[in-house]
Amino acid sequence: MSRVNLRRRKGRNPSWQVIYMDLMTNIMVFFVIIWSLSPGADDGISDTIGDVTTRLINLPGDVLFSPGKASLSGEGKDVLGKLFRDQDGNGVLGFDDNGVVKRMIVIHGHTDNDGQKSKNIDLGYRRALSAYQEIQRYNPGLSEHAVICTHADNSPVEEVPLFKGKISKEQREILRGLKSKNRRITIEDRTVNRFDNEE
Repeated sequence: MSRVNLRRRKGRNPSWQVIYMDLMTNIMVFFVIIWSLSPGADDGISDTIGDVTTRLINLPGDVLFSPGKASLSGEGKDVLGKLFRDQDGNGVLGFDDNGVVKRMIVIHGHTDNDGQKSKNIDLGYRRALSAYQEIQRYNPGLSEHAVICTHADNSPVEEVPLFKGKISKEQREILRGLKSKNRRITIEDRTVNRFDNEE
């Protein structure tokens, strides 16, 4: 009988890789949870205890409105229709509550910093009002649950740099892109605690 010398092949032990990937996944989940719990710097009205913003939608103003105009464009009406009505044309917002909380829809109008501040304040409000009127077409109960406000250019998403002297074509494009991000409508779906205002 001949002896066969069996040697174990030394292969790499992949168990450390599994442990490492498991650890990285857990760390990533931890940071996602922490990030989602931290209060974001949103455009909402001042928070009181018990008030929660459940959804925050940012819609580009250049899609909803023509430049300098407060009336919704056809494309803007389509966008709001897709968000706030179902396939049968009925509204999707429900305002039933349990008496403890009240659902509020807060519509914020934002502009860029072109032009006079007073005109931008007015334009931001009129744009928010136009969005409200379009949403109300499908959701008649909205009037008891809506807040309409203007920020003008006071809450920019992007800070717009000030260039001195003659600006280049590239700088002009940068400015145009940054300003377009600041022209927007923000729709905040908020749950308000009814008992916060009671004495």
